[in-house]
Amino acid sequence: MAKPQDVAATGVVVGMKELTGEVHPRVDIDVLLVSQPDTFNLFLQALGTLQKNPKLLGYYQLAGIHGLPTNNWDDVGKRFNDDNYGYCAHGVLIFPTWHRPYLSLVEQTIYLQMVEIAGRYDEPHRQKYLDAAKTFRLPYLDYFRPRDGKVEFPGLGPNASQTTFPYNFRLPDILNEKKIALRLPPDNELAYDIDNPLYTYEFSEANGQLPKSNQDYIAHQGYSTSQTVRYPADSNSTTHDLPELSNALNSGREGRNSLALALIHSQPYGRLETVASDFLAEGDLTIFSSRAEGSGSLEGSIHGNYHVLIGGQGGHMSTPILAAFDPVFWFHHCQVDRLWAFWQAFHPKEWFPEPEVGQLAEEKKDLLPFYKSRSGPGNGIFFNSDDSRETEPFGYIYDDFVGVDTSDLPALRKHIDDKYIWASRTPSHPRITEPPSNMIPLNVRSTQFFLKETNGSAKLSRRAANPTDSSTADGGAIADSKTGESAGLPGTFISSVQSTVQSVPMKPQSVLTATAQNPPEIDSKFDREWYVDSVVKRAAANGPFTIYFFLSLSGELTTDPNNYSQSPYLAGINHVFAAPREVCSNCGDLEAAGQLASDTSPITPLLLDYVDIPDNGLESLRPEHVKPFLVKYLRWRVVYHGNIKQDPRDVPDLKVSVSAKVYHQDGSRTFEVYPDVVEEILRNASSTAGA
Repeated sequence: MAKPQDVAATGVVVGMKELTGEVHPRVDIDVLLVSQPDTFNLFLQALGTLQKNPKLLGYYQLAGIHGLPTNNWDDVGKRFNDDNYGYCAHGVLIFPTWHRPYLSLVEQTIYLQMVEIAGRYDEPHRQKYLDAAKTFRLPYLDYFRPRDGKVEFPGLGPNASQTTFPYNFRLPDILNEKKIALRLPPDNELAYDIDNPLYTYEFSEANGQLPKSNQDYIAHQGYSTSQTVRYPADSNSTTHDLPELSNALNSGREGRNSLALALIHSQPYGRLETVASDFLAEGDLTIFSSRAEGSGSLEGSIHGNYHVLIGGQGGHMSTPILAAFDPVFWFHHCQVDRLWAFWQAFHPKEWFPEPEVGQLAEEKKDLLPFYKSRSGPGNGIFFNSDDSRETEPFGYIYDDFVGVDTSDLPALRKHIDDKYIWASRTPSHPRITEPPSNMIPLNVRSTQFFLKETNGSAKLSRRAANPTDSSTADGGAIADSKTGESAGLPGTFISSVQSTVQSVPMKPQSVLTATAQNPPEIDSKFDREWYVDSVVKRAAANGPFTIYFFLSLSGELTTDPNNYSQSPYLAGINHVFAAPREVCSNCGDLEAAGQLASDTSPITPLLLDYVDIPDNGLESLRPEHVKPFLVKYLRWRVVYHGNIKQDPRDVPDLKVSVSAKVYHQDGSRTFEVYPDVVEEILRNASSTAGA
């Protein structure tokens, strides 16, 4: 019988359990960096090596499974029974099940490269690194875990265009650093100024480069053909615009945090059809206009929106045909997989709907191109959704489930809510409180990876060496990462946390904070959460596009689409993560079927900010106050790929609605829809686009 590592080397997804004999947790990327530095050291070397490998199991071809190039991977025919474009699994119910073996394929490939590198070290380092490799699992990017202390970003505040929050939810620092320090074989000596494989992927003939026709196509769309970029200034940019990226992730984060919790355990999202994909299950605009719940989804509200929040307009992450080339893609999708694992834990019996008579059940269809076994290029047995239902067969669980009885659903809900609800205002939790100890930001910059060589000696970056000089000194707290609790790790992993990570003293933050208390009685002035819901034809732009929702007077709103994501009046977005029909068979089929994509944007946080500022025209969150306020202030704009502003009236099947989730004193929740709000807005609308 062939060894698992030999089978995996042919492209078969065997999973980390088969390769290592163990199941280990996936953890947040900062937690992995701090608590398992030897593993992280190998991981970065392995990823950098794979990015220079253009072969079948190199980075270029693995990333290419998700979009471009349009050729077959390992001669596996396409999912939609033709020889055209891609294995796209967006806008369909298999969205979460398809990505699970995809992540496992990448995870095991990185692991095998880590083992090879570990073998290059001299003893006594070799065995240490071989052991470290076995615990590797792809980390996730927890969008709702703070990375630092006090932050300022666009919003309503005392100076009108900026607001503050005690904690910063920017992208983890290791993803933003161009150069890093690693301990390399054979002697484990520290080497500086190494290209960080998490910062970008560079297209080249040596690494892997798109065919000329694909290059011309994406260049015409405004994307760089030389390397992946986040928030590029133009198609020639080679650096990320980190301030804009930070602003985008912090702005609107509060509402997205609350919505993510609702998606995983609230009743409107209790069926796979309502949570897995963003397509309008009923396919009927009349139903959309009258319903008041369940317009969001894991695919749209979280997955799709974070693609553009991380990539920005013109960034590779914002389009499905290029997203997987950006290294952040894998951690983003691990987070999506994690949220889906949460949902599965709360709904263990929910699965795909019954098929129509004579039709193959959706959960039995092949998830191409992911092999369970392989007899040759393009030939073998493939995974289906039933095979992808559990995570443990792939060799991982998420750290949230370690030591937790998942059959005790109330305890599980409290366990998850306690990690996140502190950072959002809801009727049952009306004030921002302090984070639990396992969510305090970690001082990643005191680790080896951020060391710089100065005059022949190692030196920490200024922020790590003098933490009180950082903005974090003004609010919040950086965890002492020497404790497993601070790192968010179960006790069995505490021993791997390195004592070199320092604690950063922090002063208490008064902005938006309150003493933690038992949930209060529902205040009649804040008894509901408000949403702007939308539905639109998925293929409206023949590619990705974004709907932006603002709460502002007409004259206050920027007319430049480049500045929409930085507006202090931005209340929410809906990013339709669709590919052009020319390079995606699935997208062409969905267009032919006239498929609609729905989403919901939580606008409660910005409404509360208006309430808190005197003389801003909003007395409370009661309907009698919010409805006329929205008639006056609610606006939406549409931006197609290429940063082209489109008149919303010309966007096929675009419909907007306003709804609210009402909290009652007995703990129950109901939903209301207010069609008259949008009807009056449209009656009053200017005949000039963008007015």
